[in-house]
This record gives sequence, C-alpha cells and structure tokens, in this order.
Amino acid sequence: MKRIITSTLVLLFLLSLTNLEVSAQAPGDPTSVEIGWVSDEEPMIMELDSNYNFELVIKFWVDNSRPAPSEMEFETETFESFIVEDPGKITVEANSNETFELTISGNGLNSDGELHLGGTSFASIILKGNLLFGEQSIGEEEIEKELQFSPVFGFEVGFLSEGKNPVIKSGTDKLIDVNIKRTGNVRDAISKIDMSFRGCPQMDYESSDPLFVTGVVIDSQETGRVKLLAPSSHPDKDCKFVVTITSEGNGISYTGELEFDVDAPDVSEKEEEEESSSTESSDFEVEENSLPTVSTLLCIITVLGAAIIRR
Repeated sequence: MKRIITSTLVLLFLLSLTNLEVSAQAPGDPTSVEIGWVSDEEPMIMELDSNYNFELVIKFWVDNSRPAPSEMEFETETFESFIVEDPGKITVEANSNETFELTISGNGLNSDGELHLGGTSFASIILKGNLLFGEQSIGEEEIEKELQFSPVFGFEVGFLSEGKNPVIKSGTDKLIDVNIKRTGNVRDAISKIDMSFRGCPQMDYESSDPLFVTGVVIDSQETGRVKLLAPSSHPDKDCKFVVTITSEGNGISYTGELEFDVDAPDVSEKEEEEESSSTESSDFEVEENSLPTVSTLLCIITVLGAAIIRR
C-alpha cells in the first residue's frame, strides 16, 4: 500500500512539472515569460550628429512569472547596415521583472553619400526572445519597433552658366540660372532670400521668377533665372553675384557666389569710332560746298557778250 501511495505522489509531482513547462509556452499564462518595450514611443528617433552618425538605446523588459529561474536568448532583425548590440543570453530570476538594453548604431547616409529620407518610418527592429530549457527552445516571444531618422535641414546654392567666369559687356545684360538644392532629408522652405553684388556696386539685377519668393517649398532642387544688368558706364572689373537662402526648418542661411567679368569697350576703340564719324561728316560738307550755284543773271550777260563779239 505504501508503494502505491509513493508511486502516486511521484507521478503527481512529474505531472506538475510537465504542466509548468507547457504553461511557459502559452501566451498570457501567468506562469509564462513575456517581453515588451519600456517606451511606447512610435517610431523611435535616431538622432543624427554633424557627421550623420547615430546611436540609439532602446530598453525592454522581461517578465518571468514562473516559479523557477528562466533562461532566454535574444536575436534581432533590422536594416542591414545598422549595428545592433543585444544582451545575448540572460537568466531572469523566478517571479521577477528585469529591464535590459539593446543599442543600435550606424550612419544616415546611403551608398551614394546622400541622406536617407527622414520624416517617415525608415526601418524597424524586431527583437526575438527564445525561452530555453537546457539548450532547447521551448517558446518564443517577438516584439517590433519602428525607427526614423531625425530631420536634417539645409540648402546648397549653385549656378548653371556657360564657363567658369561668364563675361558681361558694359551696357548689356546676361541671364543666369540659380540652382537651389535641398541637402537635408526632409522638405524645406525658403524663409528669406537675398541677392547682391560684391566689388561692383553699379551692377543691378532683375528677376520675376516664382522661385525667388519666401515660402517656396524645395522637395529636391529647383532652378530660377536672374538677369544681370551692366550699365554702359561700368569699367572693366571682376565681380561677384551673391545669393543667400535662409532655411525655414533651421533658420540657417546658405550662400552661393558666382564670379563674372564686366568687359568695357577700350578707349582707343571709342576714339577710332569718333574719328571715323567726324571724317565722314567732313567729307559730306566739302562735297556739298564744292559746286557753287551759278546765278541766272550771270548766264544772260555771258550769252549777250558772246553775241556782240561775234558781230
């Protein structure tokens, strides 16, 4: 009888252990092991520094409701160029909740050296936790978090012109194309635009292009046209045309400069033109005065005198 009672107790004990192991696999069971993110922020922001590098630390918790310590091993899946450091294999004490960290680092530039787009979810990270019994997995928990790059604002101002230093003759004008390129990873707008000249205060410009208006949004890049005006009195000189754009996103101003030359007519050319004009005028006056008009009375006297002499 004692043997039967002993066997029954041993069998009940083994059954209870089996039930505990099975319960560890059942989601929501009070004796299971669960994981979750500490922060509800979605997406989490990867803050880019001045070199466009980032490092993001994300905390997560492991809740072990089992009456025995539990081993769990972690692995992650995310964007291929990111570097992730996770806790690896851990042990969580019975009936406890512990917090751990994983670190994501990398760069916000793509293979072409340009910024990945910001303002929207760029990627995600999946954290998988495998519950271990010995070296075997007896259950798996998985959580996911959306990731986004911090916004970067900025412009680059350039010029599209023929040759490195265009030439403008005094008394003429020249059309110049101004190219404004967004260098950040989000849409940006122009809050202020200034145009001026350096070294040539007599120069002026005209533009009715809709690009050069405050509030214009730059998605990628835009080009606008400006007419540079050189007055006829402008001397030979090296000049600079300066365009300054202020970003609405960060309030920083970005400047582009175009070097150009003003070509004034030579003094000797002017003198030759004046002499040529004067000579032509003088010849015309001589030609007019070389044949004086003969009066009618003189003609009559000459005819009468010839008739008398003939008799």
